[in-house]
Amino acid sequence: MNTYIVIAAVVVGLFLAFFFKEYYDAKLRERVYLREIGEGFSSFVLKDYSSDELSRIKTLCARINDPDTVDDITASDIEFDRLFCYFNHSVSSPGSEYFYYRLRTPIYDKDEVSRLERKVSLILENEELRKKLQAEFLSVGSMKGVSFWDCLDLFSDVPVKSIVTDILPIIGIFAGIGLMFVSGPLGVFVLVASLIVNILSHYKARGEIDIYVVCLGYIVNFLNIADKLAKHHQKDGFEETEEISKLLSKLFLFRKIARLAVNKNNNHTGTGNPLELLGDYLRMIFHIDIISFYRSLKTLKEHKEDIGEVYMLLGKIESYVSIAALRASLPAWCVPETAEGLKGVNLYHPLIKDPVKNSITVKDKSVLVTGSNASGKSTFLKTVLINALFAKSINTCPADEFSMEDFAIYSSMSLRDDLFNEDSYFMVEIKALKRIMDKTAEKGGRKVLCFLDEVLRGTNTIERIAACVKILSTLKKAGATCFVATHDIELTKLLTEEYDNYYFDESVTDNDINFSYLLKEGSATTKNAIKLLSLMGFSEDITKAAENMALDFEKNGKWRVAD
Repeated sequence: MNTYIVIAAVVVGLFLAFFFKEYYDAKLRERVYLREIGEGFSSFVLKDYSSDELSRIKTLCARINDPDTVDDITASDIEFDRLFCYFNHSVSSPGSEYFYYRLRTPIYDKDEVSRLERKVSLILENEELRKKLQAEFLSVGSMKGVSFWDCLDLFSDVPVKSIVTDILPIIGIFAGIGLMFVSGPLGVFVLVASLIVNILSHYKARGEIDIYVVCLGYIVNFLNIADKLAKHHQKDGFEETEEISKLLSKLFLFRKIARLAVNKNNNHTGTGNPLELLGDYLRMIFHIDIISFYRSLKTLKEHKEDIGEVYMLLGKIESYVSIAALRASLPAWCVPETAEGLKGVNLYHPLIKDPVKNSITVKDKSVLVTGSNASGKSTFLKTVLINALFAKSINTCPADEFSMEDFAIYSSMSLRDDLFNEDSYFMVEIKALKRIMDKTAEKGGRKVLCFLDEVLRGTNTIERIAACVKILSTLKKAGATCFVATHDIELTKLLTEEYDNYYFDESVTDNDINFSYLLKEGSATTKNAIKLLSLMGFSEDITKAAENMALDFEKNGKWRVAD
């Protein structure tokens, strides 16, 4: 008797030892993580996403299909994906996906902006709350190699199967145990045969649903985390927790059944935990996971929208953490205001190290920016564009002050040939311009804020200037506010009624060109293209002849080939 007690005590002791070791390891990992996120919260973190990963992150934005989301051309012009990779502090898939959507989509509802500001400020001011949220979202994790939404859609194609074929062999096990009391050898034979059949049929059945079980495991995990998070933060002012709780109440039975279909070790980590190993054997023998999977499948299909909504709400909460982290990582930022026109004080590009800051005020007229090559025209336009987008999407601007109307934001700046559709650069450009013209002409729509860099650069000078004057004049008269960068000095004289002139300049010496990157009122008077050729090592025969030709044209008004 004492021997059995000792054996039982040893077994129980081993189980307890494994349990406490796993608990200790989990807490240790959490402490290390919390220390790391505490150190990295206020710094840029450039995440190296593969193209496939970025594509999956963009899925939610595409599914929501918000008409206010800035289009692909505008996103490409400001290198939006690079901005996202720098500022995304999310540690879970829903957080990354929602932050991508939030960063790219203006909010025009004042109440929604106020709610966002309250929650971001709360997280920024409360370090303990922020760390707790990040630790909880770390438990949500990310799906590897597949989009959550593709995974959710995948279940639509799984046929609901009868569980009778899985229950019958289980009856054989109990029949074998019963027969052992009547005929020992026969009972043992039936029991062993039933066990073999069950294990073999389990492997076959599990192989058919393994990919779905992995997805189901992620769904069950994030729903459980959502449940804990909703309970933990109900008093913290997150309205999303109430919505999550309501949705989870509909999914209560699904979660209870579905969790039997998965286990902590279904990713085959090989931890060797005896409790998990015991669970695996029970699943194989009694087909617990197979039966639970097919029982939960019908409910999953019925509540697919609810599961997707919980996922999105989780991402929405974590996006507040990313916005707070973005603010903490910026050297200077402000909460924008809504006011007529556009005004920015000490605007800067958030990805440029030691940026030169500039200020601009736009009321009745639009803005025409001239200047030499590499003087800062395009960067200035992108800086204003990023501030405008961030003002409306995350209520945060890299500036000392910023205000503007509820503009619809468009641009046509960094275009290139579309070889796939066999469009030349010029065709791509006029299509990009046409979409802005069409948006401006919409009746009852928002005013357009547009950014144009070297309009119609794909055609000859005479036609370019003539077309530019009419296009830019028409845009302004239709109510658009335009920021235009150009080398064509002629435009500064032809558009004085609709556009204020600004410029960037540089100081030129025999051996160097120094740019100030400071925006100034007026039109550019300097040119540096030929000087840049010289500095880059082009021969004096070329540069001197080109300079003489340019001077001769300015003096006589016609081109003559210089010797």
